[in-house]
Amino acid sequence: MIINTDMKTIKYILVLLLFWANTSCADFLDRYPQDSVTNETYWKTEEQLRAALYPCYEAFEYELMIKWAESTAETVMWGDKNSGLSKVSGGKHAYTDGFPFTSYWRYSYGHIYTCNNFLDNYDKAEIEQDVKDVYAAEVKVIRAWLYFMLTTFYGDVPWVDHVITADEAYVPRTSRNQIIDYLMNDLEWAASKLPEERQLGTNVGRIDRWGALAMQARIALQNERYDIAAKAAKEVIDKGPYGLYDYEKIYQLEGDVEVNPDNNESIIYSVYIKDVRMNNMPNETCCPTDFIRFNPSKTLVDAYLCTDGMPAKAGLEYYKQTNIKTSPLYKYPEEHYVDYFQNRDPRMKMTLYAPGDEWPGGDDGDAEYRKPNPIFNLPRFSSLQPGRNGANGITGFYFKKYNVKSIAGNYNISHNNLNVIRFPEVLLIYAEALYKTKGTLSQDDLDYTVNKLRDRVGMHRMNLEELTEWNLDLWTELKRERRVELSFDGMRYADVMRWKEGELRFGRAITGPSLKVCMNDLGANPYPDTGVDEFGDVIYEKSKVEGGARYFDPAMHYLWPVPYEERVKNPLLGQNPGWPE
Repeated sequence: MIINTDMKTIKYILVLLLFWANTSCADFLDRYPQDSVTNETYWKTEEQLRAALYPCYEAFEYELMIKWAESTAETVMWGDKNSGLSKVSGGKHAYTDGFPFTSYWRYSYGHIYTCNNFLDNYDKAEIEQDVKDVYAAEVKVIRAWLYFMLTTFYGDVPWVDHVITADEAYVPRTSRNQIIDYLMNDLEWAASKLPEERQLGTNVGRIDRWGALAMQARIALQNERYDIAAKAAKEVIDKGPYGLYDYEKIYQLEGDVEVNPDNNESIIYSVYIKDVRMNNMPNETCCPTDFIRFNPSKTLVDAYLCTDGMPAKAGLEYYKQTNIKTSPLYKYPEEHYVDYFQNRDPRMKMTLYAPGDEWPGGDDGDAEYRKPNPIFNLPRFSSLQPGRNGANGITGFYFKKYNVKSIAGNYNISHNNLNVIRFPEVLLIYAEALYKTKGTLSQDDLDYTVNKLRDRVGMHRMNLEELTEWNLDLWTELKRERRVELSFDGMRYADVMRWKEGELRFGRAITGPSLKVCMNDLGANPYPDTGVDEFGDVIYEKSKVEGGARYFDPAMHYLWPVPYEERVKNPLLGQNPGWPE
């Protein structure tokens, strides 16, 4: 997204956006209509290139970045268990489901079309080649991200790098490895053309060299090309102008780069503008007038370490292990809701609403009936407080990230930027790639990466000797660090798939606070018909083990099915392993 304060220019860009939306197509397999006269006459000036660049950046939309990439995993639970997003996280989806399978396939290829149309035509502009190449490089980074999403979820997909003709529409899928080869080359080229300076002022939001390298590092890591991932990440760390900012502000309006250029943490981000381009994140994280869409999972809550660096409990990270040393700072089993938040990693209260926080959610779960709460005390469950106007969630926890208290309850008026890649991810990419290459990390490696993140929030540093003393596993703790630091950054599904932890993470029962906490603080179990899990937490939706529908089948669920509607149109697409033809 390109910011320009000239309203005339903004209106001009919006007109161009409408034109592009009308010329693109949501269905990749349909023949794309082209207005050849328009394309022949339009691509002349840099102003025209700049205007045409705007729709390409529209690919960074919250529907793809957050809903697709977070709500299909288990850190964020979608508020409606009958939604396609919830079905995916619980293995309840069918290969014929249109949403999300067909929807996100088409969304992605629609955006790819927009990028391809730009790349097919940009070179016609009558300006210097190096200037034209900068624009093309930005678009190639955006397109690379779209293919990263497609290959992560679907595996092999059709590679389309130009506006296709009718004769080209029906083709088999290209292997994932081949596509990644193309992306590595595209991103290498893009990095060589893009400026090294941070893009601020009228260019705020545009991708620079370091954004291309960060994207290369992300995609390489996901596809186990560890040498490339480590090299690209280290160059960003050592030579780029990026660093760490305020963790709490990075997800709020006051941390948007166009508002505060001191934010040098957001490397690639999706720019939202008041009254021009806005999102609905505050309404979907915590609002007083509707159920919560993005519910933090209980497993995320359990993942936060205590301030001394020790686990609060073994949890899923050390499932059924009995030798794990846990923190004396934590009260377990918990007796009251507030216990979950005591003496935990500071990022926990920066990510989630905790008792005592200013509260945008209206009525909460305390005993005062139908009275809005300015301060948060207890979670609200509709089964326990029927008819009350407040933030009704399913897990008992609420996201503070991307929530704007002043506008909660107002539909689609947030203009907080959404982070695509932050500097912390680059640090964690380097740590993981190095670990996978060497089989371990030194203390210097940890200080170079993970401990920079802990230092900035005042968290106890990761220490190899302490990990050994506490019977903690370095690899497990690296994964924990990534989950905590990058929560709500659109990477959780990809991470679980890369680590092959679907059986451990997905398809488990969705739970809330423990039964003891619910009885002590709320006076009742909000889900009395579903019982408790093995940890004593109340169950919202059962897994297959508890007699419910949620499960994860490793023979099929590590990839989504190729959308049924697309296969009907093009039988050459085939189907992914385990799914019905």
